[in-house]
Amino acid sequence: MEKQQKEVSSQTLKFSIINYVGAAIGIVSTLFIYPNDKEFLGIIRYIFDGAQILMAFFVFGTSQSLVNYFPRFKESAEKRNVFFSTTLLIVVVNSILFSVIFLLLANSFSSLLPDFHAFDYIAYSVIVGFAFAIMDVCKRQASNYKKIAIPTVLERFSIKLFFPAIFLLYLGNIITLETGKIVYVLCFVIIMLIALWYVKKVANIQFLFKPKKVFHRAFRGEYIKYSLFAFFSILGSLLAFKIDGIMVPNLIEEGNAMTANGTYSIGVVLAATLAIPAIGLYTIYSPIITEYIAKDEITSLGKKYQEVSKLLFAVGGFLLCCIFLGVNDLFSILPTRENLADTIPIILILSFNVVIDMTTSFNSHILLYSKYYRFNMVAIAILVVLNISLNIYFIKYLQLGIEGAAYATLISMTLYNTIKLIFIYSKYKIQPFTQKHLWLLISFVGTVSLLNSIPTTNYTILDIALKVGTCMLVNGIVIYKLRMIPAVNDWIAERF
Repeated sequence: MEKQQKEVSSQTLKFSIINYVGAAIGIVSTLFIYPNDKEFLGIIRYIFDGAQILMAFFVFGTSQSLVNYFPRFKESAEKRNVFFSTTLLIVVVNSILFSVIFLLLANSFSSLLPDFHAFDYIAYSVIVGFAFAIMDVCKRQASNYKKIAIPTVLERFSIKLFFPAIFLLYLGNIITLETGKIVYVLCFVIIMLIALWYVKKVANIQFLFKPKKVFHRAFRGEYIKYSLFAFFSILGSLLAFKIDGIMVPNLIEEGNAMTANGTYSIGVVLAATLAIPAIGLYTIYSPIITEYIAKDEITSLGKKYQEVSKLLFAVGGFLLCCIFLGVNDLFSILPTRENLADTIPIILILSFNVVIDMTTSFNSHILLYSKYYRFNMVAIAILVVLNISLNIYFIKYLQLGIEGAAYATLISMTLYNTIKLIFIYSKYKIQPFTQKHLWLLISFVGTVSLLNSIPTTNYTILDIALKVGTCMLVNGIVIYKLRMIPAVNDWIAERF
């Protein structure tokens, strides 16, 4: 047991390091490389987002079933191999069937709607989506053996390395736009093959296609039911959180739609870095939430709910204040400043959205691990409808462009989180907010308002240091006094 715990801790540490290093590479690339050709960036993001949505159809919930039912076959090597091999075969068959369907639809709609760009790059998305599907199955199987570090490197870190490399080759006129797209797709195919080799080695996989050994009549019904539920949950999440990358280029009427999508993509990437602490915390607290709910320890759950909310609000709000005060001056001294200027409103709107989402704490996890897990699907369905409707309204009718897409995300996500908060409170009588949230909010708003009104000097770096430095000092003291992050207070107390 102790050995297993050490392995989990080791894998978790590696997982965290990989994510932070990957985020650092992503930020550097987003600030210094991608703004040089936002049209190419927009095309690649379009292929990527389309591939992720297609992946949901290709996998069809089978990778989640692979994890859910793995304990049943854990003791039998033959059944483990049959279960994994059959899952892989199902994904391949699904991929072929849905690829044919989507390619036929693309061919039909492209002739009927020549100005609609949704299917322009579907062939690329199909291949990348298939690679994603196989990689997802391999990652889930590796996680069954507590091996998550290498799959994370393959899935996240390597992508952050090869895409900037392709981008630089394109900017240097070494490859063409068409070649760049092909190389991008081939990189995913190579990563998929490495993932297959790795999981075969780790899990000692022998490919045995004897489905009757495992998929007897009683199990088939249970398996199909669970996979369907997983499919609709994942598809809903992807549509809710990835649909803007598909809708922006198809709703923008003026200028280059893919350039607009590239601009929006830069804002998305930079805003998403605020959420990195939340990813780690949710990973750590997931088993704790499950245990509290299973034992009906709702009071303890409520305390953790508020504890995580305070911590994430302090971190997210602190960073958002610094971004708000310093982003204009910082971008003005970068070599890519002209191409970054129009991303600033997107960064601020989406960063505000991320902080709101973080402050509502692990509300999705409470729903997911409780007997009310089906409500999460209802909430996601509401989010999908809201996001699509608001994107159409803000971009198409109000002509707000990519800022409209950002506002649509902010409003739909805020309503989505509000619905979950109300539902959780109605069932468990717990909520994440405390009086300390209010005092810290006053501090954030007050310092930003005051410092933003201070006249600037002729030295940009000095302006950044004065405004951002003062903001960090004042709010850092307030966070310490309110004990919003107890671990920091304890660390300081031990050393001073």
